[in-house]
Amino acid sequence: MKGHAMKTEPFATKLPADLTAQLDVVCKRLGLRKNYVLEAALREKLDDLLDAADLRLAIKEATGFHAWDDVKREHRQKRGRSGI
Repeated sequence: MKGHAMKTEPFATKLPADLTAQLDVVCKRLGLRKNYVLEAALREKLDDLLDAADLRLAIKEATGFHAWDDVKREHRQKRGRSGI
């Protein structure tokens, strides 16, 4: 959303001390704001979780492997029924 201020709200959580220490080191070393790093990491993780859920659903709904000859035969049969 370039050019527009995004509405924000506070979000508090407790993190392991070693993780916050690592965040401090990385942000200081790279000159990044903690808020930026946390937001980027959270957005990426949420995308990963949704992608994994979509993949599980696709696998569940998959019809499996079909031999190429069977696929061609089915295609010819469908073409023949549609009058093409």
